[in-house]
Amino acid sequence: MKLTDTFSTAIGHADKLTLLHARLTTRNLRSIRSEWADRFFHARLTNWPKGSGLWRSKNDTILLVGTADAALSHLDFTSEALLYLLRAALVMSMAAIDKLLHEALSKHFVTLVKKGKLDDLLHLELSKSYRIAIESRVRKGKGGKIRSRPGHKLKAAVLDKLYQVSFLSLRHFQGICSACGKDGIFDKYGRTMSPSQSSKQLHNRWSRLYMRRNHIAHECDIMRKSKARKVHFHLITSTELKKDIEFVKNFGLFLAKELE
Repeated sequence: MKLTDTFSTAIGHADKLTLLHARLTTRNLRSIRSEWADRFFHARLTNWPKGSGLWRSKNDTILLVGTADAALSHLDFTSEALLYLLRAALVMSMAAIDKLLHEALSKHFVTLVKKGKLDDLLHLELSKSYRIAIESRVRKGKGGKIRSRPGHKLKAAVLDKLYQVSFLSLRHFQGICSACGKDGIFDKYGRTMSPSQSSKQLHNRWSRLYMRRNHIAHECDIMRKSKARKVHFHLITSTELKKDIEFVKNFGLFLAKELE
């Protein structure tokens, strides 16, 4: 499978979450009018009792109606209330980049080993390498004629360790690109943007995205306070998150083609 196909499939999770935010967001800030509720119950679209605490939320394409037993209300579908969908989408988009980097290492594994590029990325214990090599000396099959080859076992062991590591930090990210022969990846991508951006600008942007991803993935995007009396989330708007997700998606597609 091509790296572009892998990334396009992986980024689909972020696309779906972003779409859900866009489609479910409504602007109902007041409770349902009594006459609308009366008309709804009169239409007998459901068997809900009249005293069920009806609520309604709608936008240009979707109408949401529920009762108090749903543990939701019209206020749960405002853009602010649904920000958790975009926060999750950003994490998933960054995960798609991480998956892309891992698959690039797997795809170019033999070349990277021959050039000694993997040595800077991880260390496989000598004892494990020795054990794999010894096991390959044991003959199997009819008459003991077949001797297993250690290459694919060593590759599996190395990749198993690699997949346990995230390469999203700026240093690791650039290290992977460099190992695959793609130095100056940010500078090259910056020249494709309109307006163009310098590598320093993109370095800063990526570092910020990586930090935000960590805040969300590891701390639920809750602000750190030495003596917190109340939980506060980091301030961010849906517009900012959508721009960041779109940037990661476009950059990921560019990166997949470069690392192919």
